[in-house]
Amino acid sequence: MIVGRRMSHPRVLVSVCIDRGQTPGAALLVVRTGPSIGARFELDRRSFGSGATQVAIIQSVAERIPRDATVLLRTPRMQDHTLRHSLILGRTLTCHPSALITRYRPDLKTICLPCERRGLLDAAKAYGIVAERDLMWTPSEAKTARDAQALWLTFLWTHCRPKERDWLASAWEAWRAIERARKAPS
Repeated sequence: MIVGRRMSHPRVLVSVCIDRGQTPGAALLVVRTGPSIGARFELDRRSFGSGATQVAIIQSVAERIPRDATVLLRTPRMQDHTLRHSLILGRTLTCHPSALITRYRPDLKTICLPCERRGLLDAAKAYGIVAERDLMWTPSEAKTARDAQALWLTFLWTHCRPKERDWLASAWEAWRAIERARKAPS
């Protein structure tokens, strides 16, 4: 996707991915930027019991998002024909479950990025992000952590100004190297 006009990266952006598999999981990549702090990253992941409802999962995710953040959500791509047809007939388009976060947190700004699962996997592969297997992480947490980072990178490359994109991608790579070093056996 190519965007004509580029934007500045929000001061606090939270990339949210939710997996509603057998054992649901969610991950939030929190990216904070500013002149005094540069760029700070935090990866928050959580799994839920198999009996967790969609409402409980969305509510839990919404509660963990910092105040006044901009939330980045993945929405499935929709053909222009379907979108036009729905708008002409006055039909309400179905919400992606992640979009329900705004019902619980009206203080949040939201960016919905149309992106298919394949696009996330391609971005993750390009940056060498794997669904890391960790003794403390469930497979769902690992998958959503990978996807939240890939979603943010997709946003970074398709919507942000080149200069800002370059330094944020470099800062993220440095953060990732530090996180890998922390997990390495001593």
